[in-house]
Formats: sequence, structure tokens, C-alpha cells
Amino acid sequence: MAKVPIRAMDVARYITGMMSVDNLKLQKLLYYSQAVHLIRFDERLFADAIEAWRYGPVVRDVYNHYKKYGFEQIPNSSAEEEAPNLCLEQLESVDLVLGYYGEMSAIRLVNETHSEKPWKDAYDPLHENREISIEAISVFYKDVFDFSN
Repeated sequence: MAKVPIRAMDVARYITGMMSVDNLKLQKLLYYSQAVHLIRFDERLFADAIEAWRYGPVVRDVYNHYKKYGFEQIPNSSAEEEAPNLCLEQLESVDLVLGYYGEMSAIRLVNETHSEKPWKDAYDPLHENREISIEAISVFYKDVFDFSN
């Protein structure tokens, strides 16, 4: 069983140590990592809320930490130094996401999340930044991801 949920910033540091990403892409990889971990283990990967912003799901604290880079690539952190914060199950969930979604562009990931029910149901241009519920993520992605093999 995986340990207690960690902070999204721990996952973000791991991701930025594994690959080159901008803040927009990082946000989508965090979102999908949360979804994959929920489906695999029926528990949250990280405790932070995910909000429905104009360009897709966002973890506010992580966004604020990296917003200084704008649309530029975030400098790599050391994945080896950050990985000890994540247990094996957590690393596996993130690595599955990086393996599948990691090669997609930020814009393609925005389009993916915009076409999916959790973001569409939570996003309201008049009341931006509403939380995407863990329940909505879990219900939707259990029919999308198949980890039975």
C-alpha cells in the first residue's frame, strides 16, 4: 500500500527532473498522475486540490511556484534527490503518465483535458478556478484507464 498522499510539489519536482516541461504541460501531467494513481490504488497521489482553469486542470501552489518561467521550460530539478519523497507505487503511477502523455505537447494535453468530463463539468468561465472533485476524476477515469493486466 502506498504511503500517505504527498504534496503535488513533490510530484512536480520529480517530473521536472525526468523531462523538460513548461508550467502548462506540468499541470496536465500532475492531473493525469492524480487520476492514474486514484484508479490504480483507490487513493489520492497528492493532497492538493486541482482546479478547473481556462487552459485545463491546475494545482494552484505548483502553478504559482513555476509561473515565473512563463511559457519557457522549467529548469530541471534532480529527480534522484526528489524521488525519495515518493514511494514505489507513487513513482510507478507518475512514470505511467510520463510514458503515455509525456511526449504530447502542452496544447494537445489542454485539448485532451478540455474534452473530458471532469474539467468540462467543473469549468465555468464566470466562476473560474473551481475545484475538480476527486470523485469526478475517479468516476470518469475508471472507465478510461484499464490496469487489469
